This record gives sequence, structure tokens and C-alpha cells, in this order.
Amino acid sequence: MTTSGGTRTSSSAWRRSCSRLRSLAQVLAAPAGLLYPPECLRCGRALPSFRVLCADCAEDLPQLEGNRCLRCGAPVEDPLVDLCTSCGTRERGFDRVVALGPYEGPWGGLVRALKFDRETAVCRWLCARLAEAALADPSIGEIDWVTFVPMTWAERRARGFNQARRLARGVARRLDLPLRRSLRKTRRTAPQASLPAAERRRNLRGAYRAVPSRGGRVLLVDDICTTGSTAEACARTLREAGCASVSVLVVARA
Repeated sequence: MTTSGGTRTSSSAWRRSCSRLRSLAQVLAAPAGLLYPPECLRCGRALPSFRVLCADCAEDLPQLEGNRCLRCGAPVEDPLVDLCTSCGTRERGFDRVVALGPYEGPWGGLVRALKFDRETAVCRWLCARLAEAALADPSIGEIDWVTFVPMTWAERRARGFNQARRLARGVARRLDLPLRRSLRKTRRTAPQASLPAAERRRNLRGAYRAVPSRGGRVLLVDDICTTGSTAEACARTLREAGCASVSVLVVARA
């Protein structure tokens, strides 16, 4: 697998080596790690333990660069402006979108390894990074509970799992906060990536409903944020249900 940023990855080799380790772990334990060491997902370097990235590749992961909207993280051309057009001209359902990095390049490769290859080790690694980001970013502030962007039953069956729920569960555990299924998706929608930005809001209109729960300060977790339409639709639904604030935490910002 090759990321869009031209960074070489070795997801298949890494997956094969980890599969062999999992099948032998109960019998051979440590010796299995010596026979079939996992490989760095980016550079292919052998790893000494059940890691996803080597220390060099983990340290070299890109951050969001350039002038960015303080609310949603979208690029802003004018360095004197701190909000994008969408956030500066209308009310937003969410208070802040926090992302680990840009989707282009290695962060996108990690997301795809989770979504399409079902890499549980990648999920655990991303959960740890997301929890660290939530604790380190002062704009998120105090959180009462964690939730996630839902799927319909048909969408979840087609994929086999909801990656946003898995990420949210790991984040909630690391932050020692309750995880609540606060949203329900009422109908299947067209993939957001296949639609122009103007049609994405229309595609999601009325697609989410809040599950009855007490209000509070919510952390909404998802894998990626592109135009912010999904985050907006979910956050508005939560605010209308009585939540005091909604912060959005994602792996990657497209």
C-alpha cells in the first residue's frame, strides 16, 4: 500500500507478520516475536515488539501546517483571518475540531489500515495518540463523556465494524470517561467523499437522531474530517438534544 503523499508503507507484510504472531502467541510467546517480528507500517523496519511504527517514523509524522481555521482546522488563505468562510459566517454545532495530522500521507495510510485492513494494533496506537491530543489541547477543555459518529445497521454490516466507535472506545478508556452511544443514524447516505462540498450537507440532512441522554460536554470521535459536514450534522443534533458543548476529535483532517 502506498499513501497519497508518496510514503512507502508495508501494510500487507506487517499484517502477515502480526497474523503469524497472533496465531503462535499463546504457545510460543516471546520466541514467536523473535521468529516473526512485526514491521514498521511506514518503512518496513523490523520492530522489537507489537508496535505499529518505529520510533523514527512515529516522530516524523506530519502536523497540520499553514494558516488554519481556529474552529474547524480548514486551510485559510489570508494569514490575517483566523476563521474560514464557513465558521466565520454562520453558527457551528461544534466548538472545535482537533486532528492529529493531514490525511495526505502517512496519517491517511494509518486510517486506511484501520478501516479497510481492520488492523487492531493500528487502532490501539491511534487511540493512544488521540487521547494524548485530547489531554494536550486546551481548546477541548473539560469533557463529561465520549461518543462517536454512528453508522446504520446496513453500513456497519457492509464494513464489519464501525471504526469511529472503536476509536471512541479506546479514547474513553484512556481518558477514564464514559462512552455513550448518543447518536443513531436513521438512513443510509451516499459516501461523503463522492459528493461535492455543497451536496454533503444535503446528503446528511436529518440523517442523525440523538439517543436520549443527559446533557453535558461531549467529545465526538471520528476517523477523518473532510469538509466538516458530518461533524456539523452530528454536533447540531447533540446540541439540540441539550448538550452544552461538542468538541470533535479525529485522526486526520483532509
